[in-house]
Amino acid sequence: MGAGDNVTAPKHKQKPLSRVPHTKPPFTIGQLKKSIPPHCFERSILLSFSYVVYDLSIAFLLYISTTYFHFLPHPFPFILWPIYWILQGCILTGVWVIAHECGHHAFSNYQWLDDLVGFILHT
Repeated sequence: MGAGDNVTAPKHKQKPLSRVPHTKPPFTIGQLKKSIPPHCFERSILLSFSYVVYDLSIAFLLYISTTYFHFLPHPFPFILWPIYWILQGCILTGVWVIAHECGHHAFSNYQWLDDLVGFILHT
């Protein structure tokens, strides 16, 4: 320590990782976007809200199912709670994604509706 030794200095030098050789793709981003059919970019309020209702319904049903866990015999509640956590986490991640897309105004053609739905789902 006192002899001028640097404790944080590496003992041996590592060879830096070499990059994978790559070239630019034979198409541009604009060409890629033009290859997607126009109907894929159309926003439907009915379809967007159907996803919200579907996800929130499943989340509600999963929540209601937890009220019956304590009626089951001993080992089953300990097995069902982690399964519930995983399933509810996946469903509510989907709700978060919808709210996030509202922030990008991809939910509908109305910015005020996107802001309102995104705000409600995020809170």
